[in-house]
Amino acid sequence: MKLAEVIKAAKLFKIEHARRFAQHVIPEVLRPARIIWNQAIGGVFLLLAVYFLIYAGTHSRNPAGFAGGLFLGCVMIFFCVTSFLKARRISRP
Repeated sequence: MKLAEVIKAAKLFKIEHARRFAQHVIPEVLRPARIIWNQAIGGVFLLLAVYFLIYAGTHSRNPAGFAGGLFLGCVMIFFCVTSFLKARRISRP
């Protein structure tokens, strides 16, 4: 395409067309992205929960290590469940 043709075509595009396109497309892209984001964060929290619970299991003779691992494991499980529930709530219409 020649530069003059590009300039002529650019004059035909209006800001209102771009705004309407963005209003139509952006919500349809953001919703799945938020769902995937919350699922990924839930997966990270699940991995951390497993790690802390294994840590508590290996330090069962040390009361402080056991209590700390168990507490952090439970907190990570809570965050994991809430993150997956939020992803599920977003995915419903």
